[in-house]
Amino acid sequence: MYQVAPQHAHRVGIIDDDDAVRDAIHVLLETRGFQVSEYGSAQDYLRGPQDDCILLVDLAMSELGGLDLAEILRTGGVETPIILMTDVPRPGQAQRISAAFRCTALPKPVDSRSLLATIASCVCEMACSRTNA
Repeated sequence: MYQVAPQHAHRVGIIDDDDAVRDAIHVLLETRGFQVSEYGSAQDYLRGPQDDCILLVDLAMSELGGLDLAEILRTGGVETPIILMTDVPRPGQAQRISAAFRCTALPKPVDSRSLLATIASCVCEMACSRTNA
């Protein structure tokens, strides 16, 4: 399956106001060799060190949602891959999110295989961009 050797582990930040979602994804990713950090809100993330390689962000959080956070980060020049998770996907939403913020959208509840495949894709893109830089 999608396993990352510990010496090449990438830090994934989970930003979701639902403790159960954060905990479940944390366990899934940690068992696959990822380093994981958790944030209960976008504000908590923005106050932190922001040293994650990939972000998993809930689209609909109180106060500052996933799209708002993506806009703040992209406007600030942050290119960290962002995977937005949404309970209520709307037709065309994933394409609009991708085009506007260079983010990927996944429906909630998140399927573990889809999530791991999306993260693996992000890791590959980061590796390619490093070798082409």
